[in-house]
Amino acid sequence: MQKLKALFTAPGAALRNASIAAVGFASANSAFAAVDVAGAVTAVNAAGDDGGTVGTAVIAVVAGLVVVGVIIAVVKKI
Repeated sequence: MQKLKALFTAPGAALRNASIAAVGFASANSAFAAVDVAGAVTAVNAAGDDGGTVGTAVIAVVAGLVVVGVIIAVVKKI
């Protein structure tokens, strides 16, 4: 508890606390809440679609490599 009291009564603590309050006020300001997020939502959805396409291609390539590996292992045993 002493450390906590020292933290808030230290020199410069008033400036730090005022800075924290200003940032809190600015982030809670309604001007920041009025940001249009439709473009961001569209971009995230497009990236998700691209990710799904790339993921499918990666799975196909890995499955192909597994098949080749199994074939090579079978040929080596013969």
